[in-house]
Amino acid sequence: MSLLLIDWNALSAEAVNIIKTVGLNILQCIGVFILGFIVIKLLVKLLRKIFSKTKMPSVTAKFLVTVIKFSLYMLLLIAICQIIGIPITGFIAVISAAGLALSLAMQDSLSNLANGVVIISTRPFNEGDYIKIDDVEGTVKEINMLHTIITTTDNKTISIPNSTVVGSELINYSHNKTRKVVFSFSIDYASDVEKAKQVILSVMTSCNKVLLTPAPFCALEKLGDSSISIYSNCWCYGEDYWDVYYYVMENVFNEFKRENIQMPYNQLEVRLRNDQVVLPFNEKPLAKRDEKVAVKPLEEHQPDAFEKFVKTYKQKRKEKKEKHKEEKAKKQKKDKTKKQNTEV
Repeated sequence: MSLLLIDWNALSAEAVNIIKTVGLNILQCIGVFILGFIVIKLLVKLLRKIFSKTKMPSVTAKFLVTVIKFSLYMLLLIAICQIIGIPITGFIAVISAAGLALSLAMQDSLSNLANGVVIISTRPFNEGDYIKIDDVEGTVKEINMLHTIITTTDNKTISIPNSTVVGSELINYSHNKTRKVVFSFSIDYASDVEKAKQVILSVMTSCNKVLLTPAPFCALEKLGDSSISIYSNCWCYGEDYWDVYYYVMENVFNEFKRENIQMPYNQLEVRLRNDQVVLPFNEKPLAKRDEKVAVKPLEEHQPDAFEKFVKTYKQKRKEKKEKHKEEKAKKQKKDKTKKQNTEV
């Protein structure tokens, strides 16, 4: 009966002690979480305001804010684990194992992430720049940590992985304020070269988007098989490139026609023959076949390398046997002669 007796006073005291301890820990966790959450929110908001007032690119600012925010939340989680009583070493080991498994499963994404950091740190281009990556060109719409988003001239949105951007040839047409617009015009050999050059220069200077410093340039480039090539260029601001290009091309074509400057094109010359074509030939007939000097035909069966080897091996073996038989016969004859001489 004594075993069934329960000390209710001691049990209730122990329960109260456990409730106090656990309750206090829970209250501390809730308090730390609320306080940490508010502090992180205020710090992130403050950092965004500070970065917005600097000359730092928006992509770099977003990345730094994300990294700092993630680090603060990890510190808050570690603090809560300490209050609860979870060993930090075990928690770190779990995070390390999860990070390793995640890195193996997301190799491509991590590669794009690392190259995104490279793009943000080196800044080969910015949002709004007109760039060309391999065969894709357009205006940079967005640079995030995994992809670079480009809008083409025909309003297509193309998302290029950052690893492809870093590993490919990149041309940034907006890096400098001005661009050179290059032209090559072909005229007929009978046309006046100086007149054609004056026409081209007058068209380029007539465009109000063409810069006069440096001045437009025009010169004879080369003498081709059927035309004369004239090289010319002018300078303009980057955003006016295509306007200048199309303006000069259209107006030079029109002014060449106005000034009677001929532009050559490929031609095919066809002639009709009315005379009779005589083809020379040898009147001597073919000679008859002479079997005496004719080449003998090949044998029906030509042995291959293995058959030749087998045939040679058999021949050598036969010769060896015959030689051995002759030596044996000579020895027997020699022994017989020796035996006769001994008896005598």
